[in-house]
Order: sequence, then structure tokens, then C-alpha cells
Amino acid sequence: MNTAKNKGKSNTLKDMFKFGCLGLFIGFMVIGMVEMKLSYHNIIALRQILLNQLKSDSETEYLLGKASYAGLIGKYEDVNSILSPNLGKFTNRVEAAKAYGLLGTAEFQLGHPQLASGYFELMYANNPTSSNLYTLAVSYDEGGNLDKALEKYALLLSYHDGTIPIDKLAFAQQRLQEIMTLKGLSK
Repeated sequence: MNTAKNKGKSNTLKDMFKFGCLGLFIGFMVIGMVEMKLSYHNIIALRQILLNQLKSDSETEYLLGKASYAGLIGKYEDVNSILSPNLGKFTNRVEAAKAYGLLGTAEFQLGHPQLASGYFELMYANNPTSSNLYTLAVSYDEGGNLDKALEKYALLLSYHDGTIPIDKLAFAQQRLQEIMTLKGLSK
């Protein structure tokens, strides 16, 4: 009689475990499907933006779209060949900032953070946002120029305009403290 009770309890635990695992599996499947749907919508939206730029009557928007597409598919050398000879055509500061940002990103992806920093400086000069300043600081940091990285992280933390997510601000604060410690500037 005692074994019957134990067997009933063990079957109940097994059933609870099976159904719990099944519930977790179904939950992960639902989350995965939602993520796929969101990713699909983001890809469609990005595609539409690029197509609009490529169909634009503006030569500069066409160049930005073409360079964006080249960067999107990983042809970073093409970004440079598309934009570099045409930089003088970007008279609109926002478009110029995008062009310099694309060039900087391409150089960064090619493993040239020092070159990228120069482009990111010009991007930030044309469109001084916290987001652009963060990109500039990280580029200096990755390139090993800790003095410039320290300067840009400090500037970012003293003034941010809401264009940067809170996790990036936290990273900037952490890197600022780490660089100050490395340089013997912190208490």
C-alpha cells in the first residue's frame, strides 16, 4: 500500500515535469516566432528606406543609399569607393554626417579604428548628438587612443541629449572609470 502512494506521487511529479517542460518549450517557440516577425518587419522597413534613397531625385541620397546597402551586405571597401570621391557633394550637414558615419563604420569593420575615428570626428562635427559622440569615443577606445577616449566619454557623460540608450551610458561610465584607473587619475 505504501508503494502505491509513492508511485502515484512519482507519476504526479513526472507529469508536472513533462507539462512544465512542454510549457517552457511552447513559450520559447512563441517568443521565437514573435522575434522572427519583428525581425522581418525591421528588414522590410530598412529595405524600404534604402529603396527610397536609391529612387530619390537627390544624388546625395542615392549615394547614401548605395553606400548603406554596400555596408549592409558587408562590402565595406565599396562604401569607401562610393562616398570618398563624392564627399564634396554633401552640403547638407545631416547627410554629410551620415556619409562620414558610413565611412567610419566601414573602416571600423575593416579593422581600422584609428581611421574610423577621423571619420567619426567629422560625423560628430556635422551632427553633434550623444549617439554620435558615443560612437566616436568607442572608436578612439578601440583604436588605443585612451586620452581621446577619456575626453569623449567625459564629454558624453556631462552632456547627453537622450539619443543614446541607458546601457551605453552605463558602458561609457564604466570605461571612463577604467581608463582613469589605468592612467592613475582616479582616487
